[in-house]
Amino acid sequence: MSSNSIKLQPWNDFIEWGRYSIPNNQIATRMEDNLNFYSGNYLTIVAVVLLITLFTNINLLVAVLLLGAVGYYLFIVQKGDKNIGFAVLTPMIQMVILGVVSVIVVYKLSGLTLFYTTLISLLFVLAHSALKMRSLKNKASNIVNGFKNDLKNELN
Repeated sequence: MSSNSIKLQPWNDFIEWGRYSIPNNQIATRMEDNLNFYSGNYLTIVAVVLLITLFTNINLLVAVLLLGAVGYYLFIVQKGDKNIGFAVLTPMIQMVILGVVSVIVVYKLSGLTLFYTTLISLLFVLAHSALKMRSLKNKASNIVNGFKNDLKNELN
C-alpha cells in the first residue's frame, strides 16, 4: 500500500546509521517501500543539490529562468498550435523543440555540471532506498497511512 502524498519524514529516522544493510532478494520491495516512505526527503535532497548548482552558476540560473518563462508562455499563456508561416507547431513539437534548446543551453552554460549533480543526487537516492532498512514502527505507520488513504478514496 503506497500513499499518494509526498511527506517529509524526520531526518534522524532517515539517516539512522544502524539501519543499513545489503538486501538479499527483497531489493525491489525495499526500494519501492523506501521511495514511497521517504519521498519527501529524497525530493528535498535533489532540490537542494539542484538549487546549490544553479546559485553557484548565475548564468545558468538566468538561462533556466528564461527557459522557464518561455515554457510558461508557450504552454500556459498561449496554449495550442502555433503557425510560423510554412508549418504548424503542435504543443508536442513545441515541447520537443524547447527540450532540445534547453539541453543545448544548459550544456553550453554549465558543461556537464548540472547533469552530474543531478546524476549524483539520483544515485544517492537509489543507494539509500536499496540499503535502508525501515523499522517496524515505520512500516506500521506506512500501512496505517495506506489504509487512511484507501478509506478517504472510498468515501469520496
